[in-house]
Amino acid sequence: MSLPRSRIVFAAAFFLCAIGLAVCAARCAQPAPQAPAPSPSASPAPPSVPAPGGVDLDALGAKKLPDGPGKVIVETSCKDCHTFDRIAKAHHSLTRWRVVVRLMEQRGANVDPGDVDTLVQYLATNFGLTHARPKSQSPAPPHPAAQ
Repeated sequence: MSLPRSRIVFAAAFFLCAIGLAVCAARCAQPAPQAPAPSPSASPAPPSVPAPGGVDLDALGAKKLPDGPGKVIVETSCKDCHTFDRIAKAHHSLTRWRVVVRLMEQRGANVDPGDVDTLVQYLATNFGLTHARPKSQSPAPPHPAAQ
């Protein structure tokens, strides 16, 4: 028994569409190739950006960092990606700072393994939850029965 020509054409077209969709799905599922992260020794650190008044923002931010055993680590390991103001505004617990530092290492931060504990302790001590500004309290609305 022979199939009608239209059914053969339809089956072939269906088969080709299915293959095309499979190829598209496979390409979309693969992550896009990324350029390798430059090693810190490969290129010099980007120059700091002067503010409109000629003030060096990185130097100004570094002066805002409290002194302590981890300050130098923050200045050398974190400044390539973060401003000092951003670091100073982040308020996390000791455990959360440890997670954040580990995540930054996975993203390419250059932190010596022996400096991680010092860095985490410095960040938690100076930018922990106790240093967060309390949110301004707005007055509570009057109770509906009191009106």
